[in-house]
Order: sequence, then structure tokens, then C-alpha cells
Amino acid sequence: MRVLLVDLNNFARYPSIAVGYVIAILRSGGIEAELFAPLSIGLEGVPREPPTPWWGRLGLEFRYRTAVTRNTAVRRARSRYAAHRISQLARSMDEILASFCARLENGFDAVLVSTYLMYYPHCVAIGEACRARGVPMIVGGPYFAAIEVAREWTNIPGLSALVGGEIESNLCALVRRIVDGETADGIRGVWSGGSGQLILNAPPLGDLDRLPFPDYSQFPWTKYPNVIVPLITGRGCSWGVCTFCSDVTSTAGRTFRSRSPGNVLAEIAYQSGRHRATLFVFTDLKLNSSLEMWRVLTSEMQHVVPGARWIGSVHVGRYGENGLTHPELKQARAAGMVRLTTGLESGSQRVLDSMAKGVDLRLTSQFLADAYAADISVRATMITGYPGEEAADVHATAAFLAKHEQHIERINLNRFLIMSGTRFAHRLERNPGRFPDVTGVTPNHRLAQVGHDYALSADRSYRSAMSRVLKIVHRINRKPLRPAARDFEGVM
Repeated sequence: MRVLLVDLNNFARYPSIAVGYVIAILRSGGIEAELFAPLSIGLEGVPREPPTPWWGRLGLEFRYRTAVTRNTAVRRARSRYAAHRISQLARSMDEILASFCARLENGFDAVLVSTYLMYYPHCVAIGEACRARGVPMIVGGPYFAAIEVAREWTNIPGLSALVGGEIESNLCALVRRIVDGETADGIRGVWSGGSGQLILNAPPLGDLDRLPFPDYSQFPWTKYPNVIVPLITGRGCSWGVCTFCSDVTSTAGRTFRSRSPGNVLAEIAYQSGRHRATLFVFTDLKLNSSLEMWRVLTSEMQHVVPGARWIGSVHVGRYGENGLTHPELKQARAAGMVRLTTGLESGSQRVLDSMAKGVDLRLTSQFLADAYAADISVRATMITGYPGEEAADVHATAAFLAKHEQHIERINLNRFLIMSGTRFAHRLERNPGRFPDVTGVTPNHRLAQVGHDYALSADRSYRSAMSRVLKIVHRINRKPLRPAARDFEGVM
């Protein structure tokens, strides 16, 4: 049995972990899997954070002002501008489809598509091509755990099964059943119809150590700027209650589960040997969810791969130990940790508390200073326009950034986006009167988004405060990364 696996993901710097797992599981079950990755036909991926040009300050201001304006003409112009800036992968559907159809002629029993939601048109075109040739198609991705999203995707032409749960233990059985012309009803992790409603029986996967190591052998390694191997030590987040976070409601994000340290160290050695790699990115939502895992990495990494350098994301939690004291950060740096990402989100404690972020800005301040002293490059994610945020909160954010401008090397700044299935989205749906400043609500569950306007963003004092924030963000993002972290520029 042969299947063609289509990778419609955005990663421009390293392979997709989920796809690597799928390939390994299929092969271990006796199913031959071939990978079709758009990078292999010359299409560029999406750099997470391209270099900031000298005029980037004006670009930040332009994108922000046009995003919050009420002027319909300006909004239309912004939409045209955004369409021009979308990824090459998104703009090249005809080229992708032609290459896909050429591969399909080699004879496959099924097509599996791993996709981000923005590539819905691509999945429709691929599904039509599969249907015309009588080849069944299975589609999966991180956001199909939300029923609102699944409803919008189950009508794709040629679709035989939509995967919304962790399918690993049932993947080979699913493929064989679909190839034999049977339905996927009853298979855990696959959406099925029942009494006119969609049903997903998908308990979180338990023993992660039972999974084979991801197989990255077919990825187009020569297309990446350097060899960076992705790893994940656990699924979900041990905090997991932030109201805005869609990651903890995604297919693999529901509840926290960790692999054993020995299993992770064995994979690090395996992937390093197979790909001659010393650069690693840990894609965990929160690498310090398991303090045991975190501390094993900071003590054993150099023993497993001498000269290794690695990056990951951490949560500067306010409750209990978080593994991020100054001595522990120094030990992490000695183990090759050269860059950490943390979710700062806001410089206002009031806003952070309303997000249920579980952090204390005093601890965050200490973490930033300690990481800087330990020679670790820090990247922070931030959100503006969270409902309830006022001009005073934005000024507090500007002041916090100014205080720590020396300590932070990159900021990924985003306007608040309501994601389908999140705690905030459910709160808004149940009680919209609770958020009087959230107007113009327009759900687009096909993209797992709920469009809206935030009334306070039109206030002159709020916009003035935002200009302060944008100015500091631009200065920070213009700085060169520390030398040891430069191989990870634009990653995460």
C-alpha cells in the first residue's frame, strides 16, 4: 500500500514534526509513504520573523493604523495589501496542484494532507483532483479538534475522513479502512456523523514514549538555510488556562502529557546522528511544563550532542517553581540553550490577570534580567487590543518595554485575534454583553477566527500609547541577535 503525504505547513526553516510522526507511523505499520512538500518544487516557506528594515517603524504604524480604522476604503486597501504579502505557498496554488497531480500519476492508494487552515482552497483543489482519479483523501491539522472548524471543512470534495484528534494509534487502521472503501465511523480521532451531528471521540494520547521517532528523511533539507532539527518533549501546557490561547484547544494541545527524559535524549542522539545536526528547536508550548524534563535537558544536552545549541519557549509562571532562576538559566546556557521565547503579552498586570496568564511582571522582570546576564537571547510575544485594555495599560506596556529594552532581542507583536474554540470565544458567544467594546463580530470558522472591532482602539489616547509601543518594538527588533543565536534568526 502506497500513500502520498502532502505537507501544507508554513515552516521555512525546519521539517514539520506532525508530518514526521505520520511518516514514521505509516512505515512502521507496513504502509509506504512518500512526501510531497512544496519547498521541494522551489516554493518558499514563511519566515516567522523576517529581518526588520530601517523603515520598519513606518510599516508597523501603517499596518496597525489600517487594521483598526473604521474607514471601509482603507480596509479594502489593506486587504489588497495583505493579499500581496501572503506566502508564496498560498499564492502558488496552480503550481502546487500541477506538481501534485504529476506525483499522483505515479499511483497511490490514498492521499493524506496535513494542512493549516489558510490553505482551504488548496485542499479543495487537491480533493477535486483525487476524486477525479478515484483516490481517497484524508485531511488533518491542528485546529480540527474544534467542532466549529470541522463543520466548515467536512464538505471538501473528495474528502474521505477529517482527522480532529491524535490519530497515531489508529492511523494505519484508518488508512486501510479508507482504501478498502469503508467509512471511518467509530475510529477515535476522526469526525463522523451521528444523529445529524458531528461526533469526535478523541481522548488525548497517553503514552507518548510508544511513538516512533519522527522520520524527516524525505524533507527537502537542501532548501533550508541550515540544519535545524525540531523536537517536542510533551504535548499541551501544564498551565493551559490562558483565555486567548488556541494551542491548548488544538488537536494535540488538550491536557499536558510529557515524554520520559530518556526517550527524549534518545531521540536527540538519533536525529543528530541521522542528520548530522547540532542545532535543535523545541516546539513545546512550554518547555518547562515538566521541570524534570527541563532540568535533564540543561544537564545532559552537551553529553548527548557535544556543541549542541537549542532554543525553546518557557512560561515564567508565578505559582511554584518554574526552573528559571539565575543559576538555572546559567546552567541552561552552558548546556547550549541560546534563545528563549516567553509570552509577555502585556506590560499591564491588570490585563495579564484578565487573560488568566498566570504570571507576575515582577518575576518576568527578574527573568529578563537574569537571562540577559546568562547570555541568553530572549524573544517575547505580545498582544495588543485584548478586550478591557485601556490607554493606561498600553502606556504601562511601553514603560515595561523601555525598562527592558536592553534585555529583549525580539518582539513578536500581534493584535488580539479571537480564535474559535478558545475560552474567550466561548465567553463572548455565551455573554456578548460582557464585552461592550467588542463590536462587529463576524465568525469565520473556516479559518478558526472570529473577526471583530475593538472600540477603544479608536480612542486618540489609546493610539498615542500604541505609537510609543511600536517605536520601542522597532528599536528592539532592529538589534542584531547575539552571535550564538544568529543561526535561529526568524525561527519561532
